[in-house]
Amino acid sequence: MLRKLIRGISAVALVSVALPSLAADKDLSYYLPTDVDYDPSITKPSEILGHEVGEWHARHDLIVRYMEVLAEESDRITFEVTGRTHEQRPLVLLTVTNPDNHSNIDQVRERHLAAADPNRDADPENTPLVMYMGYSIHGDESSGSNAALVFAYYLAAAQGEAIEQVLQDSVILLDPSLNPDGLARFAQWANQHRSENLVADPDHREHVQPFVRGRVNHYWFDMNRDWLLLQHPESRARIANFQKWKPNVLTDFHEMGTDSTFFFQPGIPSRKNPITPDENVRLTEILAAEHADSLDEFGNLYYTEESFDDFYYGKGSTYPDVQGAVGILFEQASSRGHLQDSVNGEVEFPFTIRNQFITSLSTIYGAHKNKARFIKFQQDTYNRWMEMGDDANFDGYLIGDNSDPNRLQGLIEILKQHDVKAYRVEKSVETDGKRFAAGRSYFVPAEQPQFGLIQGMFSTRKDFPDNTFYDVSGWTLPMAFNLEFSQYRGRISLADQAWDEPQRDSYTLAGDAYAYAFDWNDYLAPGLLQELLEQDIHARQSFKPLTVETPGGIKELSAGSIVVTRAYQQHDWAQVQKTLASAASERDIPVVSIESGLTPEGIDLGSRNIQPVAEPSVMMLTGDGVNLYEAGEAWYYFDRHVGIPLSMVDTDRLSRVNISKYSHIVLVDGSYYTLGKRERKQLTDWVNKGGVIIGQQGGAEWLTESGLLRAEWVADDAYESAFDSEGLSYAERDDFYAQRRVAGAIFNMDVDKSHPLMFGFPREQMPVFKDELNAMQVPESPFISVAHYNQQQPLLSGYADQRNQDVLKGKANIVAHRYGSGRVIGFADNVNFRAFFWGTAKLLSNAVYLAPAIEAYAKPIEDKKAADAAAAEAAH
Repeated sequence: MLRKLIRGISAVALVSVALPSLAADKDLSYYLPTDVDYDPSITKPSEILGHEVGEWHARHDLIVRYMEVLAEESDRITFEVTGRTHEQRPLVLLTVTNPDNHSNIDQVRERHLAAADPNRDADPENTPLVMYMGYSIHGDESSGSNAALVFAYYLAAAQGEAIEQVLQDSVILLDPSLNPDGLARFAQWANQHRSENLVADPDHREHVQPFVRGRVNHYWFDMNRDWLLLQHPESRARIANFQKWKPNVLTDFHEMGTDSTFFFQPGIPSRKNPITPDENVRLTEILAAEHADSLDEFGNLYYTEESFDDFYYGKGSTYPDVQGAVGILFEQASSRGHLQDSVNGEVEFPFTIRNQFITSLSTIYGAHKNKARFIKFQQDTYNRWMEMGDDANFDGYLIGDNSDPNRLQGLIEILKQHDVKAYRVEKSVETDGKRFAAGRSYFVPAEQPQFGLIQGMFSTRKDFPDNTFYDVSGWTLPMAFNLEFSQYRGRISLADQAWDEPQRDSYTLAGDAYAYAFDWNDYLAPGLLQELLEQDIHARQSFKPLTVETPGGIKELSAGSIVVTRAYQQHDWAQVQKTLASAASERDIPVVSIESGLTPEGIDLGSRNIQPVAEPSVMMLTGDGVNLYEAGEAWYYFDRHVGIPLSMVDTDRLSRVNISKYSHIVLVDGSYYTLGKRERKQLTDWVNKGGVIIGQQGGAEWLTESGLLRAEWVADDAYESAFDSEGLSYAERDDFYAQRRVAGAIFNMDVDKSHPLMFGFPREQMPVFKDELNAMQVPESPFISVAHYNQQQPLLSGYADQRNQDVLKGKANIVAHRYGSGRVIGFADNVNFRAFFWGTAKLLSNAVYLAPAIEAYAKPIEDKKAADAAAAEAAH
């Protein structure tokens, strides 16, 4: 039946594979099976778009409007807005099934969910198949979203026994645009450069996007890495839909390099996450045969099993695999515009759309043909996780942190969205040398349906059968949030309901207080400080721990804590109190009332160690030579978590900008090849006069090359010399290079808690994400090394070859020092990786607000080299 459906697509379409023609020559018949009748009352896409599918890149707003029209016309379709993007575009979902199912859709969903719940009796015979069809999570891989237009029309208009049977037995969830902001950006770019005579030259401007590509969302994130992390509204809406329906199949339509052909899973067999059931691969292979049959009808080229992996559960094609579903990745060679030359000939946009449409059909018909097996797999998977959780040698995971309920709450919210049950601990527990405090800790039971996903979230695996990773190898969520966690076996006193919020200290602001203060330990404390500064409230920051008298007794506050005094305020004290109370309440940060400027012990409130905080003016370099993702992550953190209005200046404009108006300048990872002598002098003079410059990864290395950051980087040959390629065959090349890289792992760093950059961090060791071999030699100058990789066991989770670990042991990864009247801060790692590493992200805030407390100077590296050379010469 499937082969017959696909064979029915017009003969004209077959010719176009070998002899591309203008996109305008192709109407809807180019895509559709021709032996199927279509309801003439259903509006065609061109009637809404104003052009044929594939002639232009469809704008997101027109895609949405077309889906609305289909829902208005067809009793097979309902339309809903499930959320909004950062740019306030609607996230839409079509629910497609037959009218009878629509009339009692809640009961249909409950029948399906019963198969995913080991505690319920399911009826596999009457369990509906659910398929989530998602398109173009990378906005400039737009053949997917444009294919969704044709697919939606087909679902609404196609007639006949085949489609009627699928709609009777199934619910199809159609998400036409997983990344509306990126799709809109790319459609605008491609369309504004489209010529009447299409230009296939790869160097034509249409095919070469600027710094901010359509691939990313508003904040420049790769949304196909956020399925597990859920830092963005697009992901949260999508996962809410996923967990609401728990589909059997999820599709993820992408594009790849223009010189490629077409890929569909399975990927490289050895790179499957070991937690994923083997039956998932077998079902993927069953669908692969259906895709192959469909594409064979056109003589189209494709491949499987040679690239891509199924390891990281934060990708769309892998997230479902551990939850009783089958995720399928499709990768189409991209026209990246309307027409582009390739080694295989010209790649037309309509051709790429048609391949995505063909495999959309092969997915729904292939899955429906094997419906019973997909339903059984889902049921068996969740039963298996319950049994494995029950048989595990521990009862669950304890997680907690007594110092910061907001950071703890951040992780609990992620667990909740993934339907992972976590219960607040009501009585303190001690295990593995750690104390999990009542009200500030949670227990995640092993015996629950999501135990498979829990294993992925909490895994600290370091050894893998295949050490080549398409993405990261370690993403342990409690480590990312810098939370203590342990496996635990035994009884625990727990709250009755899952996901109760952590208990928080509560204080009432006394109206007659001498001053107020809040602790810097809280992840959201920098945001509270920033709001006070923007409201022109005078705030002071303590560079030492504070002990103060409050109406409730003596209270100890950590170094870095913020004090709001009656002195020096420009506003009425009552207004200051009101603003502070409101801003603190919004963030659930307790504020204490201080009765006197004279403290019971330690520094008093008039101490020189409690300094006024100036509202920062922060600029970040962007554009050519800058890592787009890291720039987006920094922008997101400062904007969404702290509230700093971040100025972004492209590198090619720096010399023309008056940088004296900025207090801080950030250089994230990048090569900064566009910055020459003029810009180096400009930045050096600015730092000398009091500016604070912050470098991260490649940005920090550039600061060293420019003579600003006085740290020596570990040379490449320190790693290369540890790996011997002698005797290796050409076939072993990939494995050799895979061993030499750090595959997105989590490392353990020892920190100097007394250093201002570490104020507000609870422990002397903390996890940091590492995806490059960047590291610094521990400087000889005293007091400028802030953190270094643990000497005994630097690797906490993920893959890093032991030889690389040996080089990294004890090496510095954070260095900070004065330079003239300014400060220079260098991070060897991305401390804000994908915005979910809350455990280290606040280092960026500390680099902004606490830079004035950094007083140590460093010797210029050149002086050290000269001294070493002189010493060597004297020895001879």
